[in-house]
Amino acid sequence: MSENEWEAITLFEKNRSGRLMRIEESEQTRFQFEIWFEYTRQAMISLKEGTLLAARNFSTSEKETHYSILELTSMKPIHYALGNTSDGYPGFVMEAARNISMDWTNQEEESAEDTTIIRCIATPTDHEIIESDKGRSLVADSSLPMIGTNVSILSSAATHLAVNKGLSNNGFTLECGKWLVDGKTPILINIEELLRLHFGIFGFTKAGKSNLLSTLIAKIFEKAESEEIPVKIVIFDLMSEYNVLLIDQLFALDNSQLIALGEQTFPESVIQYLASNEKDAELQNKAVQSLIKTSLYPKHLERIKDSYSSTLNSLFTKNKIRLFSERKTTLGQLLNQNEEILFKGNIGGYEQNIRRLVSNLKKDSSQLLTSDLLLTIIGAVETLLNPPDNPPKAHQATIWSSGIDEGGSGTSQLNSNDYLKDINLGIKLTSTAKGNLTSFKDNLEDNNRRIKSSTKLPVQSTTTMDMLLQELNSQNHSSLTIIQSHDPHRLRNFTQELGNALYESRRRNGLIAPLVSFIFDEADEFIPSSTGQNSSYASSNEIAHMLSRRGRKFGLGIGIATQRTTYLNTNIMSQPHTYFVSKLPRRHDRERVQEAFGLSDEMLRQTIKFTIGDWIIASYDATGMTGIPIPIRAVDANERIKTFLSTQS
Repeated sequence: MSENEWEAITLFEKNRSGRLMRIEESEQTRFQFEIWFEYTRQAMISLKEGTLLAARNFSTSEKETHYSILELTSMKPIHYALGNTSDGYPGFVMEAARNISMDWTNQEEESAEDTTIIRCIATPTDHEIIESDKGRSLVADSSLPMIGTNVSILSSAATHLAVNKGLSNNGFTLECGKWLVDGKTPILINIEELLRLHFGIFGFTKAGKSNLLSTLIAKIFEKAESEEIPVKIVIFDLMSEYNVLLIDQLFALDNSQLIALGEQTFPESVIQYLASNEKDAELQNKAVQSLIKTSLYPKHLERIKDSYSSTLNSLFTKNKIRLFSERKTTLGQLLNQNEEILFKGNIGGYEQNIRRLVSNLKKDSSQLLTSDLLLTIIGAVETLLNPPDNPPKAHQATIWSSGIDEGGSGTSQLNSNDYLKDINLGIKLTSTAKGNLTSFKDNLEDNNRRIKSSTKLPVQSTTTMDMLLQELNSQNHSSLTIIQSHDPHRLRNFTQELGNALYESRRRNGLIAPLVSFIFDEADEFIPSSTGQNSSYASSNEIAHMLSRRGRKFGLGIGIATQRTTYLNTNIMSQPHTYFVSKLPRRHDRERVQEAFGLSDEMLRQTIKFTIGDWIIASYDATGMTGIPIPIRAVDANERIKTFLSTQS
């Protein structure tokens, strides 16, 4: 913003001012200020949390007036006839209260009683306005406000210039919402800083997290196109809802795609259509209707879900709905995914048998998984679960094989006895060990079913890892990639596979562009505070931690959205430089956000009364007034989707 813009505006609201009565130190915000305003009913209505105030500070001189900018965080009307408590003789207290109610209503626009005030608490923004013969300017705060000084309310025009300092609609910015205080002032954020330095969206159920994320992504792509700056967004969609909330972006972006990890992620009719070489119209319609029925809709879009039909038909025709072509899994990778399951809990003396089984299996760790290999291992596990009567003390790979083949009987080409070598079947099988082995066997059978039932798909219906890397490193266009899976463990493991592959490709080739943001919705399912060493949670935790710490160097950022901040890994949660916070009724969740960003308790408590679409945005880099929480009202993404769908029908 230019200095001329400051000269052209009215700096303060007229006929409304308060007085700074007290300054106290605060661990969260450094200082806390108590300000009294004369009570009127209109003042009580117009003063709101988030309002910016200005108070002269000690840097003021004969030539310059320095105004420290403060942010109002809480307010309460006080009547000194009653005081702060209702203690006392009930008859006197009731009569005092009866008289007080008249004072509240009679003072409409002018204060007539010196017993009534509005007591406000404000926090510093670390900015000040300097006013002199040379004009006005907004700079870093240079001193403390003077106790007893007059406190003015910044006008909407002055607030607009302050909160959007250095930002313009003409740059690589987006409007994330309107200032909640007046519902008119646009709040801008820098897109590059938002994505490169990570962001978090935290709000309770029904706060509108997915709605806000949809709005931000749509605006990012809109600005990326107008500024000709490519941006890549990758969403790990655990709930399979973003094909609904971003249907317009999937349609509009030439390089968008909805990817399924595993055939069971999509309905059977979708797989049948993807597998067909001749794209039959009737088969395509069945696939569309199945996808409509199995998608997750917000309440306001549920009633018009049939309107998605035309757009989904287009996505199928343009091959934007695909299945990920899995790389072959090795036995070693399978063991890494299941080792925690095998040793969970107290398995007693049977631990030595399970360790021997794992050791025997690891000798073939480089082998690719096949149905024969899996059936052989299943046979070994079944022997452990159902040992023969009077077994020898140490098994020497000569007998005790279940020997099932793909049909369920007979002898497999491989010998399950090879994996039972030196196992003592005479050791008592504990209930915990039996449960662990049964879980391992179930996972083996799931893998076997997946291998046997996998459908051969034409190239245009699949996406490979190499294709994803090529797309995410392309600087010619923006793209949206939504990745879904019926198996949350598979989705978590895939975040690590893709993240590591992309990071390494950029590190090796020295690439820092285009910007890529990995977005983890339901983030507590990807980066929980505690994980098992070899679990899928550990995989997604590891890649999120690596990207949040080192990804920005190569243009890689993360976004996290969740309703339960208490369950998040605090090391990762503290990395985002931009926070969107809505209603968090649980104290522990608010405390996590406070610790991560340093917001005051008063500022976060106001979110409890927020309605859907109300947020606080606070950023160290992306906003004009950095480090300051700004309350906003975001645009409803549902309205954007409704408008889009109405043009497609």
